[in-house]
Amino acid sequence: MPQVLEPKPATPPDHPDTPPWALENLPPFSPVAIKLLNMLSDERIHVDQVSRFIAAEPVFSARVLQIANSPLFALQRQVTSIPHAVIVVGLEKVKAIALTRAMGDYIAPVLRRKALLVCWRNTLAGALLAETLAAACGLDPGEAYTAGLLRDIGRLALLVKYPEAYTNVITLSGGHSRDLMTTERTLFDIDHCQAGRWIVGGMGMPAGVEEAVAHHHDEKLEEPFRLVHLVRAADRLADLLGYAVLPAALPVNGAPSKAQSSLEAWRQELPASFGARLNPDPEALRAEIERKLQAWS
Repeated sequence: MPQVLEPKPATPPDHPDTPPWALENLPPFSPVAIKLLNMLSDERIHVDQVSRFIAAEPVFSARVLQIANSPLFALQRQVTSIPHAVIVVGLEKVKAIALTRAMGDYIAPVLRRKALLVCWRNTLAGALLAETLAAACGLDPGEAYTAGLLRDIGRLALLVKYPEAYTNVITLSGGHSRDLMTTERTLFDIDHCQAGRWIVGGMGMPAGVEEAVAHHHDEKLEEPFRLVHLVRAADRLADLLGYAVLPAALPVNGAPSKAQSSLEAWRQELPASFGARLNPDPEALRAEIERKLQAWS
């Protein structure tokens, strides 16, 4: 039986000081990661300041060194110091590590549930795909990764606070994203895009990232092509490559011809100038995403 939540009046997500009832008393995100993100948002920040801050946090230091030495960078020799790691990885990637680490730690307690682990893999795959597609679309890869990672932060918050109820949301949604959001609103009086908009609104993220979080499931988006369009495309591509939260989306494994046809339809949704540059081989692209997911895990 689905977990029944007592209905309460919803609070519009436009009021950052008053959370919707479903988001009240959320567990906090990593204060270390949030402080580092705030530091990195300052364009005047020096690499030495970042290095000193990271070096003072042993767990986070180990994570930065792990990523610097991972297949993501394929270095010829091992990186053993934080200053060297920060230089090798770059400040934008350090920001990505901080955000990914914070979100991974945040949802770790509920990842024993298979359905919720699928949500996390979907989140990471969408972020990596947004980063990969950004260059072809003339957008910043670092900001694209951030927006792709945060796009479903509302879902992650709901599943952390209500793991049993959110597992039932996935079960009851019938394999369709629109049904998923309808079921979310039925149980929580808010869908994950609205929840994400409220959460990101208090993080000081750029306006483009906030728009992507709030509107990446919208069927129609006004031109010109910008970050929200890219994140929506990355989200849909993640589903096509087999990282869908809901089981009805078509994976590439076992059905290459159907997958290729679906990718062609996906590419037609993009502006012609971008779609012509984006002709991914689904099996190769999935293998690359899997390799990167292993580096992040």
